[in-house]
Amino acid sequence: MFEPLLEAVRREADGERTLADVREIARFHRIQSSPGYDAAAAWLEDAIRRAGLVPERIDVPGDGVTRCLGFPMPEGWRCAHAHATLHSVAGREDVASYADAPLSIVQRSGSARGRWPVVVADDLAALETLDVRGKVVLTTANAQRMHEAAVVRRGAAGLACDGRRLMPPVRMAEHDRDSLPYISFWWLGDQSRGWGVVVSPARGADWRARIAMGEELELEADFSCERYPGSIPLVTTTVPGTVPGELLVTAHLCHPRPGANDNASGAAAALETARVLHALVRSGVLPEWRRTVRFLWMPEFTGTYAWQAQASRSTRDIVAAINLDMVGESQSACGSTFLLEQAPHFLGSFADELLSRVRTAAQDWVQDFSGAGHYSLARLADVPYSGGSDHALWIDPAFGVPCPMLIQWPDRYYHTDLDSPDRCDPGSLALAVRAAATYAGFVAAAGENEVRWLLQLVGRGARRRMLAALDRPQARRAAEAERERGLRAIGTVARLAFGSPSEEGVGAAVAEQLPLAIEELEGFWESEVVPAIANLPFMPTVVPGRVPVRDLAALLPPMRWLAAGWPALDEARRARLLDIEGQMPGGSTVLDLAWFACDGVRGVHEIAERLALGG
Repeated sequence: MFEPLLEAVRREADGERTLADVREIARFHRIQSSPGYDAAAAWLEDAIRRAGLVPERIDVPGDGVTRCLGFPMPEGWRCAHAHATLHSVAGREDVASYADAPLSIVQRSGSARGRWPVVVADDLAALETLDVRGKVVLTTANAQRMHEAAVVRRGAAGLACDGRRLMPPVRMAEHDRDSLPYISFWWLGDQSRGWGVVVSPARGADWRARIAMGEELELEADFSCERYPGSIPLVTTTVPGTVPGELLVTAHLCHPRPGANDNASGAAAALETARVLHALVRSGVLPEWRRTVRFLWMPEFTGTYAWQAQASRSTRDIVAAINLDMVGESQSACGSTFLLEQAPHFLGSFADELLSRVRTAAQDWVQDFSGAGHYSLARLADVPYSGGSDHALWIDPAFGVPCPMLIQWPDRYYHTDLDSPDRCDPGSLALAVRAAATYAGFVAAAGENEVRWLLQLVGRGARRRMLAALDRPQARRAAEAERERGLRAIGTVARLAFGSPSEEGVGAAVAEQLPLAIEELEGFWESEVVPAIANLPFMPTVVPGRVPVRDLAALLPPMRWLAAGWPALDEARRARLLDIEGQMPGGSTVLDLAWFACDGVRGVHEIAERLALGG
């Protein structure tokens, strides 16, 4: 059904042009609420105009005080200069230079000038027996927590940070030991600011070894950084439609220089998707009867919270969305797989099934030796929800917008200064654009025939997953989860009838066919699945338990210390909450899922049961 559109998209999409845009965006140091981010947004507005579209810029507060749906908008920050030097018996050694290597300092650092001894404290417990007053603390711990514990409460001068996230086997401790990790402070209101340098794992290990041998190291810093109440530009444009409803394509523009795969690649792919759909409208491939396709570029999380919070803009007419985050990888260089991240089973939607089929068809196929078959050189997978990007805010039931994410993951160079355009691949970018543009164009132009086909597609996918669940551990639980996913996915097809009368066109097709699709799926469950699980253990009856109610109509801030109630907690309770999250299997993903399942009706035991059913 979407194949003719895909072929038209394939002719228009240009991976090399998209890679050129990645290179342009990667020139900017795109820290949220900073001059570099503003410059990148201005470049993007010009690029949208050159593509023949009309950009719109919405400025939201960037003052460190305003909260949008509970998330604080980061305060403006600029760095005039920052330089650090190590002094030792061997002489002077340049350590950090913001001008040459922006990631060599902790982002959002404050001003500092002086020279201090260096001591090692790799966790908060080490501070209990270590005098850090007037010293620079070398640490692998979280910079924000170490700042609060060492600088604010114990009088340390500043931090030297070399912690980075390992992702075995793609990124191990021995990999890229001269790289600089991306480390940032996130400040609230008028809380005490601090500063820090960032050193590579190799340099950090060298300092530790020298200090352990008794050598005295001193760090001299000269930082001139300014905080200011600013504004944050959100950039949007549309390929206008003629009927109600919008399809949203979103990609975050922020992250430090170079930040090529994360996320110049997603921002550039969204721009190319806009170019492609605009060209298909001009050529008549996309009909005049279609929904609007909106494109949104913003700072990750921050900008999405701000967009959703705007009273003047309704998100209720967004039929579906797609999030493009890190879609440009050279898989051979970065160790990544092109993933489609789906919604949790209790938030299933048609979008996951549709995009999965589109992405599979959008690949570059290679013939096998016999010439009778074909395969792709790209690694692909469909994976459960794990969060960590803007799609999480859209699928949150407070908004309930079907929004799968396309992402290349894991990435060996993630959040380091080695995330450069030479590790992007035009083939990966073109594949992402083909998938996004075909998905967006199909949903935008979906009429009654497409609705009927989509209901059949979603039903077939649900039946396939229910049967596959019978081979999984705890087969009864798994099958129940896939049944719920399928029923909810069929129900979301009704979103395509937004603004359409129920007695004609899409509205009539939904009203007629959706109940039949549900009946067919339930019939399959009774005839094919129930007999297969008849002899399996029954799931225990769940006592509802206390019913929690959400105070916020949005996802909790992913950085927990930015939540509205965090400053009121004492350190012991903060540590306990973070430790619980850190030790919980699935970590923050599990807490996201629990938050999504908290609907004011389910009790805590029912929510736990939802999580036990799996993603």
